[in-house]
Amino acid sequence: MDALLNWLWQGGVVAVALRLMLFSLERASANVRYVVCWAAALFVIALPALPLLQSTPALPDAFRATQSEAIVLLPEAWWTSTLVMLGAWTLWASIQIGRFVSAIVAIRRARARSRALPSDAESVLPYWRRVRRDRRRATLVLSDSVATAAVLGWGAPMIAVAPSLVRTLDAEELDRVLIHEWAHVQRRDDLVNILQIVVRIIAGWHPALWWIDRRLHVEREIACDEITVALTGSAKAYAQCLLKVASLRGAPPTMRTAPAVFTPATLRARVIKILSPHGSIAPAWSRSIAAAIVISLSLISVGVSGLIVVEATALALPSVPSRMLTTTLARVAPNALPTRSLDGLTDRSPRPTRARVSSSARGPQAEQPAASSTPRAEPDAPPTTEVASHVDATPAAEAGAEPAAREPIPDVRPIPLEGSDVRTEPPQSPWSAAATAGNAVGRKSRDAGVATAGFFSRFARRVAGSF
Repeated sequence: MDALLNWLWQGGVVAVALRLMLFSLERASANVRYVVCWAAALFVIALPALPLLQSTPALPDAFRATQSEAIVLLPEAWWTSTLVMLGAWTLWASIQIGRFVSAIVAIRRARARSRALPSDAESVLPYWRRVRRDRRRATLVLSDSVATAAVLGWGAPMIAVAPSLVRTLDAEELDRVLIHEWAHVQRRDDLVNILQIVVRIIAGWHPALWWIDRRLHVEREIACDEITVALTGSAKAYAQCLLKVASLRGAPPTMRTAPAVFTPATLRARVIKILSPHGSIAPAWSRSIAAAIVISLSLISVGVSGLIVVEATALALPSVPSRMLTTTLARVAPNALPTRSLDGLTDRSPRPTRARVSSSARGPQAEQPAASSTPRAEPDAPPTTEVASHVDATPAAEAGAEPAAREPIPDVRPIPLEGSDVRTEPPQSPWSAAATAGNAVGRKSRDAGVATAGFFSRFARRVAGSF
């Protein structure tokens, strides 16, 4: 579960880095950006497995991830448990698999119900007639299952055109639409789209992969637009054609997995790219920049894969150490006073007053240990199973008189655990315990921050040293 929580922010770091680096490829071809986005998606998917590279001896030190302490501590609750995470992923995967299966059924049904385009309508399409037999061939058909035009996969590729589109567009505009779909066939987007759907089923709920998936759709359509403009030659006329197609109804939900000529979410970006006044950079430069971006993303992925920022832990308030099996109100040193076994408890008589006698007056008996210097337990201390009676050595006892009996003092001693010292700690209030827990979390967060800063400093020095 900790690996899943850290994967979320690690993938977010890779996605943010990709977004910033794509600014340097704004004037490159869309196919280059498309490849870079695919590389970033693969890096995000591989993030949980990248820490295993630390055990590889041949890996350079600059590519090794550094483990660190967690900075954010989440409580171990039901919403952070592995079972809940697994249940949420199962629900997501089930929904996506259901949509995928329904899309396959719809495409197969559309292929079965399609019909060939009339030859007289095909004869007035010069660009289509020129490329229809080049490289990967596709069949041109009419289908009522599509809204505009789309490539029907799961077999020999078919370019399906809606009858309403044939009636709405003129021959020149229809020819450009067919060239766009032919570009999808040559790029094998119908096959790559299956891989993209599988990634969406497995980890499409990840915010970084969700954004990269949308970016892949945009770049794929722009790449086909660039091929269309390169073959037909008129960017402005093609942009007007796209705006005209946008006025038609949208595609059915079950057919949205097929590469189509029109996607509402990508229309604005496509028109801006088509009508952009800025020229494209040289292909060699764009490929070099793309290679540098892929290498940078790989370094960032390896660097963040070893950082443990989020951790689920049990945040318990500190309690008083339970080293004592019993509590005592006073501590009585053993064998400090002369004791006498009694058969039972005597009456509660007041403690006789001890007279202070100088050492010279007491005579030889003054050599006995003084009992007054030894702390005594209070008379109302709870009794124990073993009771000892302590009798003060009073002046009357020294003179031979019978000492006055008093209530025996229970010998209550703490029972320490084996190997531990005996200490009695006062209980803490709830506010003191909460303050202690907050101080502990703060110290741990500070240490984790210092470890993170140290890792990035070492990583920067290694990268700078490589140049």
